[in-house]
Amino acid sequence: MKNARLVQILLLATALSFGPAAAEDITPDDIMVEMNETVIITGISHVVDDEWVEVANPGMLSQDFTFWTLIDENNNTYSFPEGFVLNPGATVKVHTTLGNNTETDLFWGREDLVWDDGEVATLIDANGEIAARYPETS
Repeated sequence: MKNARLVQILLLATALSFGPAAAEDITPDDIMVEMNETVIITGISHVVDDEWVEVANPGMLSQDFTFWTLIDENNNTYSFPEGFVLNPGATVKVHTTLGNNTETDLFWGREDLVWDDGEVATLIDANGEIAARYPETS
């Protein structure tokens, strides 16, 4: 119900800004797709006993991470567990070490460190496209 109201407001704002003809070309699905495609990496911890990368879903839809990967600049690759879903507004930390996976913490199971200070973490979606980088590069 909240989403429908938001779509109505966005369509009204478009009509007021660009005229009714522009609003007719935009559908609610167009707006919702743009609002729900964002998954971001919010940080990296380089602490020896607790190295991790945090991924967030600030969108309005759940994101299935089946076939998604997280890679470093040396091509060390973490594959998200099949069926792992990140709900709207949720975050997950991908820890380099051993541990038991939960909704908020996933574990790579490595005994060595991966993330060098200043290194870029890249999140690759199921289509092989870059979904996010941290820190963002130009």
